[in-house]
Amino acid sequence: MKIMKTKTTLVMATAFLVMTAVNSRADVIAGPITNPANGHDYYLLTSDTWSASEAAAEQLGGTLAVIQNQAEQAWAFSKFGDYGGTNRSLWLGFYRQGPGGAFRAVTDVRANYFNWSVGEPSNSGGNEIYIQMLDTGKWNDNTDGANPVCGLVEVPGKADEKALTVREKSLLGDWYDNGDPNHHCYIVGTENRLFAINENREASRLIATPEGFLFSPTWKQHVTVQGDKLLWTWGNWWSREPVKFKMVPEAFIQIDTAHGVQPSASDTSKTAPADTLHIIPD
Repeated sequence: MKIMKTKTTLVMATAFLVMTAVNSRADVIAGPITNPANGHDYYLLTSDTWSASEAAAEQLGGTLAVIQNQAEQAWAFSKFGDYGGTNRSLWLGFYRQGPGGAFRAVTDVRANYFNWSVGEPSNSGGNEIYIQMLDTGKWNDNTDGANPVCGLVEVPGKADEKALTVREKSLLGDWYDNGDPNHHCYIVGTENRLFAINENREASRLIATPEGFLFSPTWKQHVTVQGDKLLWTWGNWWSREPVKFKMVPEAFIQIDTAHGVQPSASDTSKTAPADTLHIIPD
């Protein structure tokens, strides 16, 4: 897999992607096996958590399988449901949007097809946020650590692959979580895929959505590109350059009376102790 680089430091980022692949615990049992109806390749992974299986799927160039109709369901179950003469439960590429929320696909396509078992999804215990295909072919919601569940990986065919757009290529390079120079992150890419690598050296694909967002299947977050910043739905942001900070005595910072919050009479002209320092953007 050829990695696109824009700076010397991205050589390190490439190494981090390789390390992520090595550390993914789920191994390939079978594949690639091509579905002639959609041209996509499928792999069967050893049993593991949903999260580890999704990470391994991304390293294979795809995601956990997003089954979109009855024909795909029937084909996948016939090929992998009892692969090797063993009845298997399979992780699929769907997750809940928050506790008890609706299920969505890891590729961010609209999820219109489900093949639920009777009484499902039950969300037992309030934390069944992933979907598995049972060895009956019916679907069940389950927790991340349910075992043994094998990952079913779907990799789009060559006809579905599109080269990175100019906009996507412009994101390649160094980034800083919340502008902190000590929290160095990266975005790297192949000819047709983007990957984000956070400060903990954890990697996830970034998939462009029709709505104009980027979507991280592993981290289950949307990203809004706003100038030289990436705004993540979990509340943080990445900046192109480290934000410069300076230290100033708090004594020079007046008490904030905005938003209708008024100090008491004794605090009207009060300032903070002079030996306290605040960090503010330069």
